[in-house]
Amino acid sequence: MKSLRIYILLISFFIGVLVFAQTKPTDTIKNENPKQLFIGIDLLNPVVSFFSDKKNFNGYISYKIKNRWVTFLGLGYEKNIYKKNDWDVEGKGIFGELGFNYILTNNYEKNGEGFYVGARLGFSPFKQNIKKYPIKGMNSNNQIQPIGNGSLSESNVSSGWLGLIAGAKVQLGNSPFYIDFMAEPKFILYSKKQDDIDNLVVPGYGKDKGNMNISLFWGISCKLF
Repeated sequence: MKSLRIYILLISFFIGVLVFAQTKPTDTIKNENPKQLFIGIDLLNPVVSFFSDKKNFNGYISYKIKNRWVTFLGLGYEKNIYKKNDWDVEGKGIFGELGFNYILTNNYEKNGEGFYVGARLGFSPFKQNIKKYPIKGMNSNNQIQPIGNGSLSESNVSSGWLGLIAGAKVQLGNSPFYIDFMAEPKFILYSKKQDDIDNLVVPGYGKDKGNMNISLFWGISCKLF
């Protein structure tokens, strides 16, 4: 919960920066709508993987279709474990997100950089291995308590989610390379479960039983045209 509050404060601050940026006068280029194609990779999660059980590698392709509207396709692979309260679960597999960005700042026509918001639909078909889970029963006082542990063989499951985006793209000098940052609150919409057990490790979404998670993307992208 502490980390969730930190993420919420971070996003609140970031949205404040977006609002402030909109109030600043900027020069615009009239009657231009150049197409822009970007490819990007995440650098944050691969670095974090050296210090945690989470192994996540992902990237994206985006294409500006008209004015401030940008289509987005993200793909990745993740392996993670959940060990808590007598649970030991491993999940691994690919994931994808499809959605759009709406550019907020006014210099997008020239180089594609600036602040943006957006939305994503994400999906992951993955393998889940429940190595241990608690079995509960009634004691002599009619109270529910753990009475043992069980396990389940590896199974194919899946989950889908909705993501909301706040992000920024900053050009590195006059080069075709950009620094990218995205904060994405995610909400579970669908789950195919194993024996009615919640999917505790979902690639691309996160872990735990909550219906909401927050992902961060910090990486680099290249403008192809």
